[in-house]
Amino acid sequence: MAGLFLYLAVREIDWQVFLLRLRNADYEYLPLLGVWGSLSLLMRALRWRVLLTAEKEIPALNVFWANMAGYLGNNILPARAGELIRAVYIGRQNEVTTSFALATGFVERFVDMIALIILGAISLTMSGILSMPIREALVTMSLISVIGLVTIIFLPYLRNLINRFITALSFLTPSLKEKLFGILNQFLRGIEAIHNPQRFTSFVIYTALIWGMDGFGTVFLAYIFHLQLSLIQAFLLLAALGLSSAIPSTPGYIGVYQFVAVMVLKPFGISSANALAFILFLQVMNLLVVSLWGILALLRSSEQFAKTSF
Repeated sequence: MAGLFLYLAVREIDWQVFLLRLRNADYEYLPLLGVWGSLSLLMRALRWRVLLTAEKEIPALNVFWANMAGYLGNNILPARAGELIRAVYIGRQNEVTTSFALATGFVERFVDMIALIILGAISLTMSGILSMPIREALVTMSLISVIGLVTIIFLPYLRNLINRFITALSFLTPSLKEKLFGILNQFLRGIEAIHNPQRFTSFVIYTALIWGMDGFGTVFLAYIFHLQLSLIQAFLLLAALGLSSAIPSTPGYIGVYQFVAVMVLKPFGISSANALAFILFLQVMNLLVVSLWGILALLRSSEQFAKTSF
């Protein structure tokens, strides 16, 4: 699948224009972009911490390191394995159950999806273009997000029904049922974290701040490449990229992101070659920043594990 998307993205590329765009970029501004991206990642950690506080207070830096270890896993491992990595990381170092951490991550991803759909729909309307593939993607993901939102709201209220269902499974041993009850309870507690009005408000504010920062960062990267990209167009690109991450792909979304960038940016007068150069560098910058903090997070975890072993 990734190979097909990559082929579709590069089949009409003018490689001379592509190389020229890379050669003429203002690379001296990249450190600023790296700092900006790091701040955005910190905001994401603070947002996740809002949900985790439903269980206990966790230092912000602990959440940041767990988040970075998970994002690094998502970049190099298939099937978003980083979600499990960050849940195990935060659980092991802060005495929080993995199931609770996974549930808060589940909530975070669905709310992000809803935010992207809203952002994409508004940006698409204001941009003046109506790309059929993007419209279809928005409709499909809207349905999925509605299902997810309903699940987040009502699943905790079905706790007793689910418990009775597990109890009725005669082939399970009493000890296994007890373990399932414990995991289920922690998972539902994680989902309930968003039900608190104060936590919900903080979560929404952080979400708006995160995507706003990412939008301005995308515009700044376009400036580095001497491309004209408005904030609305940047939001539309981010929404499309975010929604496309639901497509099964290789680690780092190679192929999918290239195809989406070419499809989104072409109607705005940005050629396929320039769009490809832009998105490749966006991915490289993201990989470098996430890898830096993710490797530091893993080293920190290894040091702490070594200390507790003696």
